[in-house]
Amino acid sequence: MERKKISAHEINKYTYCPYQWYYEKLYGRKELRRLYHERNEALSLEDSMAGNFTKGLEFHKRDYDKLRLRSMLWKLGILFFILGIVIFYFWIRSGAIV
Repeated sequence: MERKKISAHEINKYTYCPYQWYYEKLYGRKELRRLYHERNEALSLEDSMAGNFTKGLEFHKRDYDKLRLRSMLWKLGILFFILGIVIFYFWIRSGAIV
């Protein structure tokens, strides 16, 4: 009879990617690696983890750049809003609006 215990490592793998966890349980890690290499050879793809790492870095850099842009636009929006309030206040005070 097979034990039904799940380790913390398995829970971590499942939360990272449920599909990867499922297919590893279904086929086994060795078979998945074989299928991965077979697919890459059939499609003439480079079998390099460095390529995946580089793609990941590029993805995260783009995401970080978008976050920085949003943050900068938000701060500029607040600055212009406050500047508009100050200009409007001094405009009213100068008697331009009666």
